[in-house]
Amino acid sequence: MNPMKKSTRIRIQYYGGRLVRFLFGFRVQGAEKVPRHGGVIIACNHISEMDPPVLGFSIPRTFAIMAKVELFRHRFGDFYLRKLNAFPVNRVGIDTKALRTAIEFLKGGEAVVIFPEGTRSHDGRLLPVKSGISLIASASEAPVLPAFIWGTDHPGKALTRKGKPFSVHFGRLISSRKLMEIKKNKGKIAVAETIIAAIAETGYQTGLYSK
Repeated sequence: MNPMKKSTRIRIQYYGGRLVRFLFGFRVQGAEKVPRHGGVIIACNHISEMDPPVLGFSIPRTFAIMAKVELFRHRFGDFYLRKLNAFPVNRVGIDTKALRTAIEFLKGGEAVVIFPEGTRSHDGRLLPVKSGISLIASASEAPVLPAFIWGTDHPGKALTRKGKPFSVHFGRLISSRKLMEIKKNKGKIAVAETIIAAIAETGYQTGLYSK
């Protein structure tokens, strides 16, 4: 990565994080679990349009992020997301270009943020997982770090401190070896289900999410 671009993204993450902490009481737990080097998939639940930047502010390294193509159709969204090294994914069918882009980033030693549900949950409950996360994890042989985000679906309540503050919690890293074993013994669908279950477990441990 170009050192200047990397420096710009680090500054955006740092100052953006400070702003969100001030406005929304943003909290991060388990940031030390994020590998500082090498390819890793950061897989998170999805409850708000604010999730990509807020999650990005919690990650202590540069990263790429897969975001829905609709966000790139607005000038501001396109400019801001590309500054965060985002790349578009078309959620209709299987976007092979987006999958290849994610795999290339991972094989190049980058972290890649993915929302494996493919769309936002409107009630906070985890939605059925899409197959894309399994294809990316299998092809890249990258480990997966589950993350759980909360509060971004009610920014007004967080802003006035009448609701839960924004928070991101990182779970236990799933090694590529474990994922490959699951794929070999149970198939690709089981890989995706293992990842979404790990996100749910991370949520349970926060006390914010219940079965």
